[in-house]
Amino acid sequence: MKKVSSMLLILLLLFSAPVSAAPKGPSSQAFDNKIVKRIKEDNIYRHVSYMSEVIGSRPAGSEAELETVDYLVEQFESYGYDEVKVYDFTFTSRGNEITSYNVEAVKKPMKKHDTNQQIIVGAHHDSVPNGPGANDDASGTGALLELARVYANTPTDTTIKFVAFGAEENGLWGSRKYAEAMTADEIDRTVAMFQMDMVGSADAGDLVMFTADGKKNTVTDLGAAADSRVSELVPYSELGRSDHVPFHNLGIPAALFIHTPLEPWYHTKDDIIDHISKDKLKDVANIVGAAIFQIARKDTPALEKSRVAPVPVDYYYEEPNL
Repeated sequence: MKKVSSMLLILLLLFSAPVSAAPKGPSSQAFDNKIVKRIKEDNIYRHVSYMSEVIGSRPAGSEAELETVDYLVEQFESYGYDEVKVYDFTFTSRGNEITSYNVEAVKKPMKKHDTNQQIIVGAHHDSVPNGPGANDDASGTGALLELARVYANTPTDTTIKFVAFGAEENGLWGSRKYAEAMTADEIDRTVAMFQMDMVGSADAGDLVMFTADGKKNTVTDLGAAADSRVSELVPYSELGRSDHVPFHNLGIPAALFIHTPLEPWYHTKDDIIDHISKDKLKDVANIVGAAIFQIARKDTPALEKSRVAPVPVDYYYEEPNL
């Protein structure tokens, strides 16, 4: 393991006592404000509206999925990303071979500050058949696009890969294929995986950070530290069923950010834009955006894979309630 830098040691000493959640509102931390003040909920909402209302239902292998992929590529490129890739993959469902797609935009670190580590930020762009999927998961994909926009011109010391996965609704095929394609070196360099799924429903419960094994990890530690600065305390719990699982299986710290209990419109034709809360979209984007910046900001070194957040926070386990 690499030696801990003097800067990180200073942070650990200054903030060694666990802290409780701060009142909901803007962060008092200057480094968070570099991110959260630039996140615009109207941008996220616009993406959700386009994907759910203009494109509509986006099942894997459909023409609507191809339209969605084109939209994602167009948005990433409009932010200035020159490394946007579309990865096609095939899988069999009910005897039919289906082709779906992952879309990836890569935020490169500053050359002088490159730690050779990387973060993966994910959401899934597909929906169930005959469901517009405003919350599931145009909401997560909209937040993903907005974070990509904010980070496009943000100096960082860590590679950030923004990935919109296909075929999640068919059994996590996109994330599984993406994880399978990672080299041993890429796996070793990946310090965190943040997954946003169903993050905007006004009719769902509160935000929870789920890990596949029900244990805290770097991502939940960072999420809790970010909560304490930009939002309210968020518990952690245990759940698979989303695109964080294949990365957990590789030994990468990963967590799913989702509101539970789920909304009554889950996987129905009524998962529409009318049920989306801009406040919830903004809140999740703030938390994930601030947590990512804790690792990636150029004035501190990227965290080691197993190292906890520099500001320890006493957050708690909550039994799954779907």
